[in-house]
Amino acid sequence: MTFGVALSVMAVNTICTVVAPAVAEARANPIVGLRLGSRGEPVRLVQKALMAKGAYVRGGVDGVYGPATVSAVKSFQQVNGLQRTGSIDAATARMLDVSSVTVPSAWNYQGGFVGLRMGAGHDDVKAVQRALMNAGMSLVGGADGSFGTVTHNALVTFQRRQGLGDTGVIDQATARSLGLIGGGSPASSASSAPSGNALRQGATGDLVRAVQQAIVRAGGYLLGGVDGVFGPGTASAVRAYQIVNDLPVTGIVDTATARVMGVSLSGGGSPRPGNPGGSLQLGWRGDAVRNLQRALINAGVHVLGGADGVFGPATKSAVKSFQQRNGLPATGVADGATLQALKASNGGSPAPSNPTNGYVGLKQGSTGAAVRAVQQAIMRTGLTLLGGADGMFGPATTSALKLYQRTNGLGVTGVVDAATARVMSLAGSTPRPGDGHTPVGYPVYGERGVRVLALQTALISNRYSFAGGADGSFGSATTGAIVRFQQARAINPTGRVDETTARALGLSPMAAPAPPDTSSIKLSSFPVEGPCWFGDSWYAPRGGGRVHLGVDIIADHGKRIYASVSGKIISVVHDRPGSLSGNAVKLAMADGTYFFYAHLSSFENGIEVGTRVKAGAVLGRVGSTGNSAGPHLHLEVHPRGGVAVNPYPLVKAIDGC
Repeated sequence: MTFGVALSVMAVNTICTVVAPAVAEARANPIVGLRLGSRGEPVRLVQKALMAKGAYVRGGVDGVYGPATVSAVKSFQQVNGLQRTGSIDAATARMLDVSSVTVPSAWNYQGGFVGLRMGAGHDDVKAVQRALMNAGMSLVGGADGSFGTVTHNALVTFQRRQGLGDTGVIDQATARSLGLIGGGSPASSASSAPSGNALRQGATGDLVRAVQQAIVRAGGYLLGGVDGVFGPGTASAVRAYQIVNDLPVTGIVDTATARVMGVSLSGGGSPRPGNPGGSLQLGWRGDAVRNLQRALINAGVHVLGGADGVFGPATKSAVKSFQQRNGLPATGVADGATLQALKASNGGSPAPSNPTNGYVGLKQGSTGAAVRAVQQAIMRTGLTLLGGADGMFGPATTSALKLYQRTNGLGVTGVVDAATARVMSLAGSTPRPGDGHTPVGYPVYGERGVRVLALQTALISNRYSFAGGADGSFGSATTGAIVRFQQARAINPTGRVDETTARALGLSPMAAPAPPDTSSIKLSSFPVEGPCWFGDSWYAPRGGGRVHLGVDIIADHGKRIYASVSGKIISVVHDRPGSLSGNAVKLAMADGTYFFYAHLSSFENGIEVGTRVKAGAVLGRVGSTGNSAGPHLHLEVHPRGGVAVNPYPLVKAIDGC
């Protein structure tokens, strides 16, 4: 009993001697005392310091002291023999080398907008950024809550236009002009602010979803995906779309922007019922639309999103393609003549119940062995499926399938379409470039060779120039030139070379380039630390006419990524707003063959251009940077530095998952 009392007294004395200096230091140092829920630049400093010391911070330097930062702090404290509190005490601050910090005036901001300046990191900064974007200012990265150089420059530009002086600091007059405090109204760009019916940040619903689908279809990056919410990510994507299409850059979908997107603002975004007795058009929903979509797919027309029962811009584009192929007026409306032609294309039935095989078309309500095979394929990825593989396609299977599709970059429909079945290895597929076939047609995004050269030459002959010129490589510059050409010719501006665009350019179908020989390429090391999962998603469709040119290996965030061969690092790409690849690295062999690793969360120390690595060396960690639906490694293989080939067989040969 005496020993226990003595120990308690010792503990109290010890705590008193430790806490007193800590409190004093906390008053002088804004780092000390940071804990779960803290935000702003002090948190960013801590996160940077943690990562510099080798502690992994999931989510990176985001200025938010969330569970990931708590976990990183605890790990750091444990390794360094400190008390595992997850908060920043004086000892932890000293060990992180942030015990002595000069406090910028921006950190002393007390709220109310006035006084905000570069260096601030508060929710109020997001409100300022949104107001600037609504006023027509371009903000790369959108409303991210960080008052950096981009926000500072946008604010200075706004102040100059409004005659407020270019201080780069939010004063009373600037706050009123932005509509942040009373006595003023939100400013707008005089030359480009839309009037009347328009969509802007804060809007929700099907009309927003239609706009987002149009952006994705054009190849734009959309943070958060097609969720029907017009947030900062959508505003940023709209501005990028407007830049590409030579429209006023406002971040607001006005009449001109909507027209180019193929979206009608007059619909108001309200869902409309199906119309089984007459024409089907943009905005309609229901089984009649679903049957139409299935008939289009069975007729060989790709419908982005699959048979989801919603007649959106993707279905309208598919209807137009079918009409053009069959000599019908390309209205995008499924009228009687179009439906009759579809019926004839499907052998007298407008929508076969099972268009291609025993898996395609499976959906909620289906039962049997085919459903069980789909469920087993989902479970092989490590996804949890309530009820297991019971052969009953219920809500749990629908939810799991949607997650599977989202993770693999497929159309998120909850219905098994041909692309989903192929990735699940449940069904055969039509020949795809890179599989030993050379189909005849027109070039696609990512392709190189004579077909691309013919396309680029035709564009230049029609006075549509682009960066890089006729280099035989189909990239974003060529896509932009196609979009401008299509707009001028009143063709749906998809950036893809369809039959109509090819005829207008005078192009003839040509054989796709034969895939390079991969017999000499052998992987010495599996590229991802297990457990993991991957399927054959080669050439699966992506937004804006792009196709998948690699293999996606799905693994937990932070798993190690290994060099598959010995070679030299020839490129290191860092994540930025709008990036497709996010953090990425290229590893080249002596013969020029290179491996492209994308979506990394971080790079290993020393990984930079010119670094030589051996097979099995750690290049970085699995992440979800760039245009990614979840943590995974996107791996491409380019023999002798040429076009990509299907890496699935190469990776499967040494499956390390």
